[in-house]
Amino acid sequence: MITKDFSGAELDTLIALVERGPLFDGDVPSKTGRDTLLKMGFAIKTVVRGQTGYQAATMSGVEAYLRRYNADTIAEAIVNRKNLAFAA
Repeated sequence: MITKDFSGAELDTLIALVERGPLFDGDVPSKTGRDTLLKMGFAIKTVVRGQTGYQAATMSGVEAYLRRYNADTIAEAIVNRKNLAFAA
């Protein structure tokens, strides 16, 4: 497994892809973050309802997200992430 400290752009994009994805290019928080996640294997380009131009998190991306927020499930990670944001 790859452990990585994410830039703000990468982390914002990974969160969006895991929690709201797949996302259309125009809805991705950061194109730079997206490009890095694609190169790292944490995101993929995909087709949604016959339309190209979408990105989604890979299972490696989900695993990185879960590790980042010390969780076993996406639902638990969302709670942990929101608690961290609230505490900051």
